[in-house]
Amino acid sequence: MIEFFAVPPGEDAAFRAAWAAEAPRGVALHRALRADVQPRFAALAPRGEGGVLLIARFDAQYLPAWAAALDVFAGRRGYRGAWLLDGPVGVVHWSSPLMYARTVREHGDPMAPLRGSAALYVCEPNPLVDV
Repeated sequence: MIEFFAVPPGEDAAFRAAWAAEAPRGVALHRALRADVQPRFAALAPRGEGGVLLIARFDAQYLPAWAAALDVFAGRRGYRGAWLLDGPVGVVHWSSPLMYARTVREHGDPMAPLRGSAALYVCEPNPLVDV
Protein backbone atom coordinates (compact mmCIF):
# COMPACT_ATOMS: atom_id res chain seq x y z
CA MET A 1 0.00 0.00 0.00
CA ILE A 2 1.15 3.52 -0.77
CA GLU A 3 -0.41 6.88 0.00
CA PHE A 4 0.54 10.15 -1.71
CA PHE A 5 0.32 13.65 -0.24
CA ALA A 6 0.39 16.88 -2.27
CA VAL A 7 1.81 19.50 0.08
CA PRO A 8 2.01 23.17 -0.96
CA PRO A 9 5.45 24.82 -1.00
CA GLY A 10 6.48 26.08 2.41
CA GLU A 11 4.21 23.69 4.33
CA ASP A 12 6.55 20.70 4.61
CA ALA A 13 7.35 21.16 8.30
CA ALA A 14 3.70 21.48 9.35
CA PHE A 15 2.73 18.48 7.24
CA ARG A 16 5.56 16.33 8.66
CA ALA A 17 4.58 17.22 12.23
CA ALA A 18 0.91 16.39 11.60
CA TRP A 19 1.81 13.15 9.84
CA ALA A 20 4.19 12.05 12.62
CA ALA A 21 1.46 12.58 15.22
CA GLU A 22 -0.80 10.10 13.42
CA ALA A 23 1.71 7.92 11.57
CA PRO A 24 0.60 4.32 11.22
CA ARG A 25 2.98 1.71 12.61
CA GLY A 26 5.40 0.26 10.09
CA VAL A 27 4.91 3.03 7.54
CA ALA A 28 7.66 5.44 6.55
CA LEU A 29 7.21 8.88 5.06
CA HIS A 30 9.27 9.70 1.95
CA ARG A 31 9.88 13.22 0.60
CA ALA A 32 10.53 14.02 -3.04
CA LEU A 33 14.12 15.16 -3.53
CA ARG A 34 13.05 17.97 -5.84
CA ALA A 35 10.95 20.74 -4.30
CA ASP A 36 8.84 21.11 -7.46
CA VAL A 37 7.59 17.49 -7.46
CA GLN A 38 3.98 16.78 -6.57
CA PRO A 39 2.91 14.74 -4.79
CA ARG A 40 5.59 15.96 -2.45
CA PHE A 41 5.32 13.03 -0.01
CA ALA A 42 4.61 9.31 -0.22
CA ALA A 43 3.97 6.96 2.71
CA LEU A 44 4.67 3.23 2.43
CA ALA A 45 6.09 0.34 4.38
CA PRO A 46 9.86 0.21 3.94
CA ARG A 47 11.59 -2.73 2.24
CA GLY A 48 15.16 -2.08 3.20
CA GLU A 49 16.99 0.81 4.76
CA GLY A 50 18.71 3.88 3.42
CA GLY A 51 19.02 5.09 -0.12
CA VAL A 52 16.26 6.57 -2.21
CA LEU A 53 13.12 5.29 -3.89
CA LEU A 54 12.26 5.98 -7.50
CA ILE A 55 8.45 5.97 -7.42
CA ALA A 56 6.44 5.96 -10.65
CA ARG A 57 2.66 6.05 -11.00
CA PHE A 58 1.41 4.90 -14.39
CA ASP A 59 -1.42 3.26 -16.30
CA ALA A 60 -1.42 -0.50 -16.84
CA GLN A 61 -0.60 0.03 -20.53
CA TYR A 62 2.91 1.04 -19.40
CA LEU A 63 3.66 -2.25 -17.61
CA PRO A 64 5.90 -3.37 -20.53
CA ALA A 65 7.93 -0.15 -20.15
CA TRP A 66 8.20 -0.85 -16.41
CA ALA A 67 9.47 -4.38 -17.08
CA ALA A 68 11.99 -3.08 -19.64
CA ALA A 69 13.29 -0.52 -17.14
CA LEU A 70 13.83 -3.25 -14.54
CA ASP A 71 15.85 -5.25 -17.09
CA VAL A 72 18.19 -2.25 -17.44
CA PHE A 73 18.40 -1.67 -13.69
CA ALA A 74 19.08 -5.30 -12.72
CA GLY A 75 22.70 -5.85 -11.82
CA ARG A 76 23.61 -2.17 -11.85
CA ARG A 77 25.67 -0.81 -9.01
CA GLY A 78 23.43 0.70 -6.35
CA TYR A 79 20.26 -1.13 -7.46
CA ARG A 80 18.63 -2.72 -4.41
CA GLY A 81 15.43 -4.12 -5.90
CA ALA A 82 12.02 -3.15 -7.19
CA TRP A 83 8.39 -3.97 -6.59
CA LEU A 84 5.00 -3.14 -8.04
CA LEU A 85 2.09 -1.87 -5.95
CA ASP A 86 -1.58 -1.53 -6.83
CA GLY A 87 -2.34 1.38 -9.08
CA PRO A 88 0.01 0.42 -10.65
CA VAL A 89 2.82 2.13 -8.80
CA GLY A 90 6.38 0.99 -9.42
CA VAL A 91 9.01 1.42 -6.72
CA VAL A 92 12.75 1.02 -7.33
CA HIS A 93 15.17 1.12 -4.38
CA TRP A 94 18.57 2.70 -5.08
CA SER A 95 21.49 3.09 -2.70
CA SER A 96 21.72 6.80 -3.58
CA PRO A 97 20.57 9.40 -6.13
CA LEU A 98 24.09 9.26 -7.56
CA MET A 99 23.85 5.54 -8.40
CA TYR A 100 20.54 6.10 -10.18
CA ALA A 101 22.01 9.07 -12.08
CA ARG A 102 25.04 7.02 -13.13
CA THR A 103 22.81 4.26 -14.49
CA VAL A 104 20.80 6.79 -16.50
CA ARG A 105 23.98 8.44 -17.79
CA GLU A 106 25.54 5.13 -18.82
CA HIS A 107 22.48 3.31 -20.17
CA GLY A 108 19.96 5.99 -21.03
CA ASP A 109 16.78 6.59 -19.08
CA PRO A 110 14.64 3.47 -19.18
CA MET A 111 11.99 5.34 -17.19
CA ALA A 112 11.52 7.88 -20.02
CA PRO A 113 8.08 6.49 -20.99
CA LEU A 114 7.04 6.95 -17.35
CA ARG A 115 8.96 10.19 -16.78
CA GLY A 116 5.96 12.42 -16.14
CA SER A 117 4.98 10.28 -13.19
CA ALA A 118 8.36 9.24 -11.73
CA ALA A 119 10.43 10.97 -9.06
CA LEU A 120 13.10 10.16 -6.48
CA TYR A 121 12.05 10.14 -2.82
CA VAL A 122 14.12 9.95 0.35
CA CYS A 123 12.90 8.54 3.66
CA GLU A 124 12.17 11.20 6.25
CA PRO A 125 13.59 10.37 9.69
CA ASN A 126 10.73 9.75 12.11
CA PRO A 127 11.50 8.26 15.52
CA LEU A 128 7.77 7.81 16.22
CA VAL A 129 7.34 5.16 13.53
CA ASP A 130 7.95 1.61 14.70
CA VAL A 131 9.30 -0.21 11.64
